[in-house]
Amino acid sequence: MLYQLAHIIRDKFPWLWLFVGRINSLLFHIRYHKNLKDIPLILKKHSIGYNIETISKYNITELAIFFQQQPNDAYTFFKPHGFEEKELKKLVDDKSFLAYMVKKEQKIVGYFFMRCSFLGKAYRGYMTDYKHRRMGINKLMGMCATDICQTLNIPMYGSISPANEASLKSAAKINDIKIIETLSNGDYLIQYLPKEHCRK
Repeated sequence: MLYQLAHIIRDKFPWLWLFVGRINSLLFHIRYHKNLKDIPLILKKHSIGYNIETISKYNITELAIFFQQQPNDAYTFFKPHGFEEKELKKLVDDKSFLAYMVKKEQKIVGYFFMRCSFLGKAYRGYMTDYKHRRMGINKLMGMCATDICQTLNIPMYGSISPANEASLKSAAKINDIKIIETLSNGDYLIQYLPKEHCRK
């Protein structure tokens, strides 16, 4: 219900979405700033063979170019936010939007994010460069996101279309998945749980 309400506000009342976002950003930082300090260690832990960097004002131009280079089919099921540089700048300023890029030899090969609520929930999304699909990058990003949410001690969710079988299979390799409900657009609202043997 809350997930669908958030999307209605974002799509129908952008001014209200902006206001709520600023309040959420502030409250999230106040509540979780101590745990957020542990994230660099998590990124380092998973930077084996790749380099995982936090999205910042210094690399959003590079990220915008990455999005421009992806084929149209990459956006069939992936429309979480705007992809222009000015839209990415707004996300960088949002302390509750945790976003990262995966690099191989200084080239972006993956992007993932967690849109977080100060109430204690995170919504995950990711994209792998079309030239680097099926190379384990989805799994790397999913494992890193799972570790971050465990460190923050907040549950992680996401939406997946039943038609997107590749994403469903990929998610199941990384996490135990629990279907919470079917959304009004037909997507599944899913909770991503750490694999049982990895739970703290």
